[in-house]
Amino acid sequence: MKKRNYCKKTHACASVGLLALSTLMLMSCQSSPQQAKENATEASASEKQEVTENVAEESAASTYMMAPEIETDGAGLITLAQCPQTDEHLKVVLKDDNAKAEIYYDGELMQTIVDSEGTLVAAGGEIPVRFLDANFDGKVDIFIGPGESRTYSTLFVWNADKKEFVRIGKLGEPSLQGFMLEPATKSLYEGGSASWCMFIVTRSEWDGVSMKVKEKLYCISDPTQYESNGSSGKYSLRDENDDERQATEIVTELPGSWPKVVEIYDME
Repeated sequence: MKKRNYCKKTHACASVGLLALSTLMLMSCQSSPQQAKENATEASASEKQEVTENVAEESAASTYMMAPEIETDGAGLITLAQCPQTDEHLKVVLKDDNAKAEIYYDGELMQTIVDSEGTLVAAGGEIPVRFLDANFDGKVDIFIGPGESRTYSTLFVWNADKKEFVRIGKLGEPSLQGFMLEPATKSLYEGGSASWCMFIVTRSEWDGVSMKVKEKLYCISDPTQYESNGSSGKYSLRDENDDERQATEIVTELPGSWPKVVEIYDME
């Protein structure tokens, strides 16, 4: 009797266990598709959020250091006077007799530039800082000067790869007594006095890394100095090798934007 009862009880327990196991397996099979669907939905939502965050980061990166929008003067040129002296995020502080420039972004120091030659711009007077897009890449660049003596100026171009401003040229370069941009041709005009009777303006274009001189204009005020300066007229337009291409006494005979450039520089 005990043995028979034990067997019955054991058989019953086994049956219950198998039933429970079958039920669990059935529930697992029935819930797996739904669970998978929920997991897929969660993964999709997570991916969408990650994509959204990445797009937001890229958008923020694309607006970082954006150059100010500056309208041309009607003749297609942008002069320094048109470039703003303040920027939404950037501030430049000159120190140590203009030998050091501290660049701040939203109040935090982001870069310090020290000039090994002793100065970034001419000493004396209030040194203006201008914000512009000097290399036409859509990012803000910094122009410092000219100083009171109207001799030295400095240009810093934003390098997106290095995430810092890089100085273009050396002391007194690239700009002496003038600086203007021509967005249509991606040209940069720089001018300065070469002697008591001669003013020189160069037109350069960016090759993606640096400025390449394309042509020069010599303006010689004293006709007796034409020959000594290798010129055939008051206005001597030359190529990048300094060979004369055109000479004229009449400014309007000059090609392209040169007549307007002469007017802006007051070279006549």
